[in-house]
Amino acid sequence: MKRELIRHIYESPEAFGGKTVTLGGWVRNLRDSKAFGFIDLNDGSYFKSIQVVFERNVIDNYDEIAGMNVGAALVVTGVLTLT
Repeated sequence: MKRELIRHIYESPEAFGGKTVTLGGWVRNLRDSKAFGFIDLNDGSYFKSIQVVFERNVIDNYDEIAGMNVGAALVVTGVLTLT
């Protein structure tokens, strides 16, 4: 499992768009609802964070992730969608 730096994604987003990436970092903010949630993840390599979207019907540990506190360390893997 090769982790990418958030800095690399912001430097060349077209190289990562639509591909599966693994990121590691700390939760800066976390919001959730019944069906999906959002995590602002930062690894310290860039001043901006990456928004991670997670869905209840896609992951088995939704409630565990939704209960994380600011500052929790996470490793996430998913498809990067450019917006």
